[in-house]
Amino acid sequence: MTHSKIVWNFNVKQWFCTTCGRTSDHVAEPDARNELDQFDCLLPYVDAPEVLPGEETVRLIKKPFKMRRKKETE
Repeated sequence: MTHSKIVWNFNVKQWFCTTCGRTSDHVAEPDARNELDQFDCLLPYVDAPEVLPGEETVRLIKKPFKMRRKKETE
């Protein structure tokens, strides 16, 4: 899959693919496009932990911010 839209990033002076986030430090767009086209344009993803049905999960309860211990009076 080719990189359909690449834009020039003025701050870091690199060409940037808006789809996958790959960069190229070539100055000319055709050179940058040739470098980027060596790789597939795929969205980066992170594997999230998946809980299967029937598995037990743990819920953490946050303590309220202004909670104070009450003093017992006699």
